[in-house]
Amino acid sequence: MTTDELIEKYREHLVAINRARKTIHTQAQRVKKFFTWADGRNVHGPADVTAGTILDWQKHLADEINNRGSISIVNTQNQHLAALANFFDYLRQADYLAHDPTRDIEYAKTPQRLPKAVLTVPEVKKLLQAPDVNTVLGYRDRTILEMLYSTGARRQELLNLTFDDVDLDGGILMIRQGKGSKDRVVPLGKIAAKYLETYLNGIRPELMRYAADPNFKQLFVSLRGKVLSKNALADLVAKYARLARIKTPVTPHTFRHTCATHMIRNRAGIRHVQDMLGHANLSSTEKYIRLTITDLKEAHTRFHPREKDR
Repeated sequence: MTTDELIEKYREHLVAINRARKTIHTQAQRVKKFFTWADGRNVHGPADVTAGTILDWQKHLADEINNRGSISIVNTQNQHLAALANFFDYLRQADYLAHDPTRDIEYAKTPQRLPKAVLTVPEVKKLLQAPDVNTVLGYRDRTILEMLYSTGARRQELLNLTFDDVDLDGGILMIRQGKGSKDRVVPLGKIAAKYLETYLNGIRPELMRYAADPNFKQLFVSLRGKVLSKNALADLVAKYARLARIKTPVTPHTFRHTCATHMIRNRAGIRHVQDMLGHANLSSTEKYIRLTITDLKEAHTRFHPREKDR
C-alpha cells in the first residue's frame, strides 16, 4: 500500500472516531508534509522511517523558516511531531506496521508565556462604549464585544453560535464543537444578555431584511445577513480599540485573556475559569494566576513603604 493510501486510511479512521473536519485536514497535511520532506532523503514510506529520521525531522522543524519569515514557535513544532506520532500509532494498531519509530520521541519543552495583552477594567469600559449603538451595525458590534468579554469565548466559537445555543431566561450559552470538538455551557452575564436580547428582537431582523436565506440561524450576521468571517470580527475589534485610543494591540482573543484574568483577580475559582474557557488542562488556566501574581509584584514595588527607601 502506498503512503498516500495509508494516509487516506488514516483519514477514514479519524472520521470514524468523530474527529473535527479541521482536525482531520490538519493531521493529514502535517503527515504529508513529513513524507514530502523524507522523500528527498531516500525515505520513501512508513516502513523506511527510523527513530533517527524522526530526530532529523524534529531538528528540521526547529530550524525551519515559516511563511512569516520566522522560526515556528515550539508549540507548532510539537504539533507537527504529535500528528506524525498519531499516524504511526494508527499504523501499528491497524497492523500496517510492526514498529513505531515515534515511540520514544521527546517533545521540546514549551515555554510558559503569559498572555501578551490584558486590558484594564477602564480600558474594557472604553472599548465597550466605542460602538455607536444608535446604528444597526453599531448595536450589533456592541453586543459582540459584550459577549466576548462576558463569556471568554474563542473567536470561532462566537461566530458559530446559533439561536439554538442561547438561553436568555437561564442566562447561559451552549458552545458546541469548541476546541477539541467539545461542547460546554458558559454563563452569560446580565449586561451581555440585555444587549443580546435587544439585538435578537430588533437589530438582527434589520440585518436579515435583504438576506438570501431568511431562515439563516447564525447569531451574528453581516449587513446583508451573511455569516461574519474571522477576519471581519478581528477588524471590528481592532477598529473599536483604535476609537477607544487603546495603545496595545487588541484582538478577539484579548477579550478571552482579559475575561479570565479579571475573574481570577476577583477571586473566581480556577476550576470554574477552566470550565468556562474550555481548557482541557488546568495548566492552560494557571497562566492567569501567574499574571495576577505579576500584577501583585508590580503593585508591591509601587506602593510598599520599604520599596521607596534607598
